[in-house]
Amino acid sequence: MVATRTRTDLCPGVARPWPAEDGGLVRLRLVGGATDAGTLRAVGRVAAAHGDGDVHLTRRANLQLRGLALEDGRLLPAADAAVEATGLLPSRSHELVRNVLVSPLTGVEGGRADLRPVAQALDEALRADPALAGLSARFLFVLDDGRGDVLGRPTDVGLVALDATTAQVRWGSAGWGPVVPLEGAVPALVGVAHEFLVARGEGPEAPWHVDELDAPLPLPAGAPDPRVPAAAEPPPYGPVGGTHDHVAVPDGVLTPPLLARLLDGLPDDAPVVVTPWRSLLLPVVVAPAAAAELRRPTRRYAYEGSGAAIYVDSFATIRREVRAAGGFDHLPRGADGEPDPDVERVVVRMVHGTGQTDLAPSVVVHPELVRSARSALAAGAPIITDAHMVATGVTRARLPAANEVLCALRDPRVGGLAAAWGTTRSAAALSLLADRLPGSVVAIGNAPTALFHLLELLADGCPPPAAVVGCPVGFIGAAESKEALAAWAGAHDLPFLTVHGRRGGSAMTASALNAIAQEAE
Repeated sequence: MVATRTRTDLCPGVARPWPAEDGGLVRLRLVGGATDAGTLRAVGRVAAAHGDGDVHLTRRANLQLRGLALEDGRLLPAADAAVEATGLLPSRSHELVRNVLVSPLTGVEGGRADLRPVAQALDEALRADPALAGLSARFLFVLDDGRGDVLGRPTDVGLVALDATTAQVRWGSAGWGPVVPLEGAVPALVGVAHEFLVARGEGPEAPWHVDELDAPLPLPAGAPDPRVPAAAEPPPYGPVGGTHDHVAVPDGVLTPPLLARLLDGLPDDAPVVVTPWRSLLLPVVVAPAAAAELRRPTRRYAYEGSGAAIYVDSFATIRREVRAAGGFDHLPRGADGEPDPDVERVVVRMVHGTGQTDLAPSVVVHPELVRSARSALAAGAPIITDAHMVATGVTRARLPAANEVLCALRDPRVGGLAAAWGTTRSAAALSLLADRLPGSVVAIGNAPTALFHLLELLADGCPPPAAVVGCPVGFIGAAESKEALAAWAGAHDLPFLTVHGRRGGSAMTASALNAIAQEAE
């Protein structure tokens, strides 16, 4: 026995909120993290009306609300009714039997079997069985679809898919049971749960978990089937199979602005999965209105637009030319023969941000760049960038008007647009901010395709920004995109800053922005 219990668990639910310091705390029941955009929006409205405003994600792929008002240890009637109206309280008697963890990508991408029907059938069986309402609110069912992504989670009862039609039942940290057809898996799982209830006994000292039992469950046990996978890491953030995005949620907190942005363009019935990594799996949906309003600008430059090809070619070029070095001549001078003070400050900050003392001769600065960009920022113009690393590197305290720093790379529509247009996500994201481009300060520090895309938007008639800092880095298209910027700016008198050649990057670009935003070094 690994734990000695002296009370029943107090895991909070709607009927049993926890009185935290900031108010009542409740957890809402999802099955395998599955919900939809409309339900998440409804939970957000409950949080705004009755709680702290945020929707919190848990490590068991459920939702949590905080800061709720309590009266005699219970939710106020209005808050209780609002929660029930979201549809996430299908059974008051079984609301605490809520931990059904499922491989988040099951049925979406990869895996050996689609476990969504199994999870739904398990939930229905749990809610239909009065005895199972006695399970601890911390009791965990874990269904792994054979990819191993939730196989390492502490498990009370679960299964792992061996192929498209069979799975092996498991319990606790060491119990492996029979191989069963998926269509017969739910009775097997429920049977193990019943055996646990019998073995645990009753009273405040009764174990919460299978591993806390004094003796193994009296069930036929064996070894893991040879087809059982090794435990796997969570999938990386970003596109999943061309149809979904795995989206990070900082600290697992969906603030109202973040929730609105992530769900923007998704219909209420769009499926959403809350993951046990406190992130979201969102479908890529290009809304009909967006599809009608947005189109890829006319292609006017010859450049590689495939992110995958750029990735492969970049590393091949690096390995081939890693020993190569370049040299540059001189820093641009003003009319008096001396460096312009504002330009000098910008270049100094760029050198400081990169540690490259030979950078200065490579910097090309339009004579009106600093004045135009600084005036635009003082008037409240936003900074639009192609990379979150650039946005993060901007020192907010230096911005003269609490300016917005915008990057649309995590917009759920980006993946669909990039695939449809045959370009990178960084390039497609700029079109989603096209209405904010006029009079803005644009900063491209990562993707050459984004700089080409910007120039194509301008060539198609988009009103120009006040200034462009174009310093994408790379071995494929970087130098060419900056040459294209210089050519466009020269022909259209667009204030700009760039760096000849392949050098650039987020740190360099953010350093230039910080120097432009404020005169003081």
